[in-house]
Amino acid sequence: MKLKIVMSSRIRDKAVEELTAEYVKRMGAYAECSVVEAFSANKAKQLPLLLKAGEGALVGMDPKGKRFTSEKFAGWLEKKLEENGAVTFFIGEADGLHEELKAHLDDTVSLSDMTMAHRISLVVLAEQLYRALTIIKGHPYHK
Repeated sequence: MKLKIVMSSRIRDKAVEELTAEYVKRMGAYAECSVVEAFSANKAKQLPLLLKAGEGALVGMDPKGKRFTSEKFAGWLEKKLEENGAVTFFIGEADGLHEELKAHLDDTVSLSDMTMAHRISLVVLAEQLYRALTIIKGHPYHK
């Protein structure tokens, strides 16, 4: 099982980096996980960078995407991992996902009906992925 989170911007926030790294480290007990910054100041080069970073099922984080409880997200993630072996989650910049990237996505997921900074989305997604893996494996973290 492999999970990847691809940011189309730089993180640039030590607290976000540290908290995300903590969840990535915890996920390591259940799956290979990484966070990638696929950033290019040249927008024409952005899409190839993003697509090159992706593997398995490609999932965009989008406010209009599927909404889940943590338990339902765990079931959805488990199925995606069984079918694809890997899932890559893309987090866009302040204006959302790269429009051309959307055509390559297998699915979209929403973290909340509320708007949040993409860096905060990274932390929330990392925590929810960790939570989902603990639900799948029957670990008591979720309780």
